[in-house]
Amino acid sequence: MNNKSHLKSVKMKSLSLILVLLLVLGALSGCGSSGTSSTSGGDTTEAVTNTTTPAATDNNTEPVSESTEDNKLFAGGTGTAEDPWQIANAEQLDRVRDDLTAHYILIDDIDLSGYENWTPIGAFQSKSDAPEDAEVPHPDYAFTGTFDGAGHTISNLTVSCEAPMGAGLFGCTTGTESSAAFIGHFTLKDVNVSGFYLVGGAVGLQFMNCPVSDIHLVGNNKLAGMQGIGGIVGTGFDLISDCSATADITVMGDDGACAGLIAGGTTMSSIKNCEVIGGSITAEGNAAWGFGALCGAPWGAAEITDCKVSGTVITASGENNRLVGGLVGFGGTYDPSAPAQITGCTVEDVAIIVSETTDSVGGLIGAGKEMMEGSDVMSSFIISNCVVSGTITGGGNNVDAVVGDPACAVSVDCEGGMIISPALDTAA
Repeated sequence: MNNKSHLKSVKMKSLSLILVLLLVLGALSGCGSSGTSSTSGGDTTEAVTNTTTPAATDNNTEPVSESTEDNKLFAGGTGTAEDPWQIANAEQLDRVRDDLTAHYILIDDIDLSGYENWTPIGAFQSKSDAPEDAEVPHPDYAFTGTFDGAGHTISNLTVSCEAPMGAGLFGCTTGTESSAAFIGHFTLKDVNVSGFYLVGGAVGLQFMNCPVSDIHLVGNNKLAGMQGIGGIVGTGFDLISDCSATADITVMGDDGACAGLIAGGTTMSSIKNCEVIGGSITAEGNAAWGFGALCGAPWGAAEITDCKVSGTVITASGENNRLVGGLVGFGGTYDPSAPAQITGCTVEDVAIIVSETTDSVGGLIGAGKEMMEGSDVMSSFIISNCVVSGTITGGGNNVDAVVGDPACAVSVDCEGGMIISPALDTAA
């Protein structure tokens, strides 16, 4: 079997490093109480029930309404692609969850400070009980419409998930066979999002046929989780482009993995023209892996182009960590005839601080990675027209100013590199 055929055969079984536990967790969805909507501090409108009955599966179905009454729920529109529902306040944004298939547009800035714990819009539920569907979201529970922020700002988002998956403004988004979903064109300001798996400021899980574009995370932002934590997207399966972020990310516990200020991880999807400004990633436990200022784990990503990170601090102080880079923790595609292209990227004044047992640490990228745990199929990548500066303190095997472990690098064209120093002596 050639490599392309092998990749196709495992695609649905290994779509994401971060979703490996979905067989166990797939029956659980959402954050907090799955039966009710978010609680608003000052909303005198009757609370909207977030029923567990699936939404309509036909994205072309127009909202059922008595036009006079229905229009009161939004500022205008009819929910179609040509005439999206218009959102002017927090209560109207909260009603998006009542029709996950419709089209929406912001017409004003939104302050969510009245919601003590926002329930993410759209939740993960396995498409079916079949093993091949364990990692595929059911479109009746995920957000499958479009959300256009029209340049407005959503501020003071707070999410604290009790359920294990999908924390963010949107919990789970996906396109369908008949239509693409979309999330973009807005700014998030002052967010505080915590969960377990798939934690993002804008989207926890961005599945296939749902590009994310032009989202900007500004202000004082904090995100925390165990695996798949990103400032914009927790885990992505489609293009992420033209985004920027500043945030402080905490990766909790042993075996924590996959964190970056744009995306925690991606699966066979690219990142283009994104920027990280300052912020930090702090991994608290042992055996942690996959950290990069831009993206920790771009698994199989064909392109990472024209991206820049500056002033970010990455700290992984536990024992036996691996795969840490100033731009990405690891990278590469699994088709030897088409290596991933990491091009036109800049790492500027990034500080990486790791223990002396942390392996595969690089100023730009830590290393390539095997296709799956135990597989002998390795990724490959080409680095071109990149620039690196900053410092690496600590590290075990395979530590380098640009590429920690170059075994998977087809070629490297990169100016500069990080200054490398031994691990700090923390003994009393």
